[in-house]
Amino acid sequence: MSLPFQIAWRYLRRPTDRLISAVGLVSILGLVIGVMALVISMALMTGYRNDLREKLLAGNAEIFIYSLTTPIDESGGIRERIAAIPEVEDASPVLFQQALITSEEHVTGDQVMLKGIDPSRAETSPMIARITGPKGFRSADGTSGAAIGTWLARKLKVQPGSAVSVTVPSEQSDSILPQSATFVVTHIFETGFFEFDSRWVFLPLSEAQELLRSEGTVNLLEVKLHDADTIDAAVAKIEAIAGDAFVVTDWREMNRQLFTLLSIQQLVLFIVIGLIVFVSTFNIVSTLIMTVHEKRKEIGILVAMGGDRRFIRRIFVWYGTLVGVAGTATGILIGIVTNRVITKYELISFGPEIAEVYFVSSIPFITRWTDIAAIAIFAVAVSFLSTLAPSARAARLAPADAVRHE
Repeated sequence: MSLPFQIAWRYLRRPTDRLISAVGLVSILGLVIGVMALVISMALMTGYRNDLREKLLAGNAEIFIYSLTTPIDESGGIRERIAAIPEVEDASPVLFQQALITSEEHVTGDQVMLKGIDPSRAETSPMIARITGPKGFRSADGTSGAAIGTWLARKLKVQPGSAVSVTVPSEQSDSILPQSATFVVTHIFETGFFEFDSRWVFLPLSEAQELLRSEGTVNLLEVKLHDADTIDAAVAKIEAIAGDAFVVTDWREMNRQLFTLLSIQQLVLFIVIGLIVFVSTFNIVSTLIMTVHEKRKEIGILVAMGGDRRFIRRIFVWYGTLVGVAGTATGILIGIVTNRVITKYELISFGPEIAEVYFVSSIPFITRWTDIAAIAIFAVAVSFLSTLAPSARAARLAPADAVRHE
């Protein structure tokens, strides 16, 4: 341990002036607040982005295949060829359609997205299992029906066993009237993803095909991968198999604008809150200037004993850096603990009005060690830079001037 560090540590631990001690504590406290705010804000944005991504992928798939011409044959060869790709875990037929849903207590109806899926997917997908319910689109008496989300159920004022009417537009050339059917609500699910919980109605694929009069055909194939990181290779292979008759897209492309915006917001948030850390370093400068003034006699003695300007400068650089490290470490620790408490007890949750905007009803605060490292480096670096001017002033102090008034 170097002598400048030992002297700086002694100055920090045992300040002889109460005012300097108070200013030093304020400088550390300001840095603690700034660093803590950075840790919490970065965890908020990371948790929101990750939670949104997980729920999007859990309820859907990584890759989507549409037909440009005719509906996709449910038992056609395209599905089998795609399922045979090594990266692909499953290729599932899906039927999508905009619909209107009503109930006895809500006759005006709400526009929803109707999605027909294979109930067997619940065996491999926890999110699908949560949506379909423990009996897989089956009520207590074995009746097949629909699954709807909690927010939609509240709006329709229904519960399991209630009846809802689903109306879809006619796509048949021989009919101009919409098709309607009544379904029993077999399950009310809650995914935490507001889009699913408020606007989606799930049906068994066979029931959806019967309603839409598209027996044996679907309008989408959802492709689930073994490893999401292999998505680029899987898309290339699927495009080669599908040819020009199909459109192949993935979840990144469909949500590119949203996640790009979130990344920009996180960067801007880091810069804005980082200004708090920057401003707090002015307190460190004040502390150093006052400490230099108080310790001018000791500085003069050290110089008279042979200490050069570099030696004096290093003492106060160490002093300011130690203040920065103490404030940064304390702020990070408090921020991590706060994030865990908020996540564990779900202290940040939203009502339907806010959840409709942010897509989720609660947000986990996820602390990434890369974010912690970036925050620590930034805070300590800013603290170090703030020491340069006061330490240079101390180094220029002449011995005669230092002891003249002592």
